[in-house]
Amino acid sequence: MSSTCKVVSFVSASGGVGKTTLAIFLAKWLVEKRHVSPLKLLILDLDPTAGLSLSLMDEDKYDNSLTKGSTLVNLYRDYNKGLITRKISDYVTPVKHEGVELNILPPGEDLEQIVEELWNTGRPGPEFREVLEKSGAYNLYDFIIIDSAPFFDVRYTVLSIYAATRYVVVLRPSIVDSRRTARMLRRLMKYAKDFGLSTPDYLARFLGVINLAKSGTIEADALLNLNFVGVKPVRGFNPFKHPSDERRKNLEKSIEGLRKVINFSNYVLPLNADISRLEFKEIMKEKEGKSPDDQHDLHNTTKNLLNDIWLHATCQK
Repeated sequence: MSSTCKVVSFVSASGGVGKTTLAIFLAKWLVEKRHVSPLKLLILDLDPTAGLSLSLMDEDKYDNSLTKGSTLVNLYRDYNKGLITRKISDYVTPVKHEGVELNILPPGEDLEQIVEELWNTGRPGPEFREVLEKSGAYNLYDFIIIDSAPFFDVRYTVLSIYAATRYVVVLRPSIVDSRRTARMLRRLMKYAKDFGLSTPDYLARFLGVINLAKSGTIEADALLNLNFVGVKPVRGFNPFKHPSDERRKNLEKSIEGLRKVINFSNYVLPLNADISRLEFKEIMKEKEGKSPDDQHDLHNTTKNLLNDIWLHATCQK
């Protein structure tokens, strides 16, 4: 893998945690704020349901990608046939979203079959990484963002772990999500030896991100009590006056347990309509006429969170 190419994979133990949205926001932020050339940035959709691709393409454009064979499935099949003269860029679909140019490698309709074939080789991760290497992915691009399917099917997460060098673990502020995430991390630990890494060095590749937090809830209070930023407390909340709330205490304990295993960003994105609609530019605007607190709430939290992910992906944090 090229030492200059930064590859970050977004993974999650649960579905519906906003993982795909964060991957899209990071891509737009890299182009708009870090001035990464769209031609040097690739988004790889490693989800058989094509959630990321369908978020950025209309149906006609996506169907056209399938017709042209511009998919990860076609890339894999062509390389299996020995067609090594084609580069990964030949399979990529350029899109424009909110005026931002992005390049996507959609999964294709038969990704499940390809994953099954990879698994049957006995070394699916190295085989998948080798396909990306031979296709020129790590030399043609400066930054690759991989959006993986949730851990319901461990195979997609494992493939994304092998293809990337840094991983962003996304979860909601709930006891179930934090417990699922802990179990996922334990299962992924067995792959550390394949990278020749010690346990601490392997775990340093993971960054936890808490997403979809709702202000004015017990969950928000727990996050604030753990020094996370980005949500507002229940009115009148005081941890010293309300020390016996079992649900809050259990959530704090669960998240704190995760923080002993992997690093976390201190910034939390709230439930927000602009985020759900992928309105990145609206969020990134400096809002005139608003109070400093209002400006900070979403604009600065989003900016700081994406910067944390950038620093993690580029091994600066």
